[in-house]
Amino acid sequence: MIKALITDLDGTILFNDAFPEVVREGINTLIKNGVKVYIASGRMLSSIYHYHRMLGLDTPIIAYNGAMIGDKDLNIIYHNPIEYSLWYQIFNMLLEEDLQINLYFNDSLYIFRKNGYGGNYPIQNKVPAFFVDKIEDLPELPTTKVLGIGDPDIVRKVQVQLKERYNSNLYITTSSPTYLEIMNRDVSKGRALSILSSITGISISEMAGLGDSFNDLELIMDSGLGITFDNAPLELKENADYVTGLSAPEGFREVVDFILWKNLY
Repeated sequence: MIKALITDLDGTILFNDAFPEVVREGINTLIKNGVKVYIASGRMLSSIYHYHRMLGLDTPIIAYNGAMIGDKDLNIIYHNPIEYSLWYQIFNMLLEEDLQINLYFNDSLYIFRKNGYGGNYPIQNKVPAFFVDKIEDLPELPTTKVLGIGDPDIVRKVQVQLKERYNSNLYITTSSPTYLEIMNRDVSKGRALSILSSITGISISEMAGLGDSFNDLELIMDSGLGITFDNAPLELKENADYVTGLSAPEGFREVVDFILWKNLY
């Protein structure tokens, strides 16, 4: 029995800053049939909250790829940040490349060396930001996440370098070709499921995980029922229990139908 759907946000249910009707109808159908819906995203807690309210959800929110979990009122109930001494080393590595560097202290955003690949990040994410141009202006505190933004070739190169040096200390992934996401070790959307289970009483085997990008891989692998779309990367499809015949968002109707069918048999 699937009691919960834990779903990614961008590119999975959110498109062009809106929820398509097929997504809204599907979420309402799941809820009416007793399946709770949770959002798990690489975004900030306060950014996800805006969309959480748009859907009328009252469930806990998994933010920063699992580094932070908050309740429906934005109270932080779990937080696993990177210590200052470690993120400072990462920061200096990113400085050597042409990357915009975003740092998140608790749930506050600091942007260092804004570039064109970052677009208007605060407006897109509906959050305030501090723009800084000196390292001395950054807090000497643990950071929830380090985000490097830039050319896809540079992102791939730095990702390899970081994994060679810090793979045992950090969780390093991408949410898009231009976004390099760096969190503390033992952080991922998949690992967040155990925290969510302890909060809700729903076992991981009763959770379905849905996503479309590389930072959703652990969510798909670790949940009781891993689901992805036809247009997802091959690695996700190879590790999913079910792959829709249609791309997102149209494939979301298949996701809902499959979960409800599983609950009948």
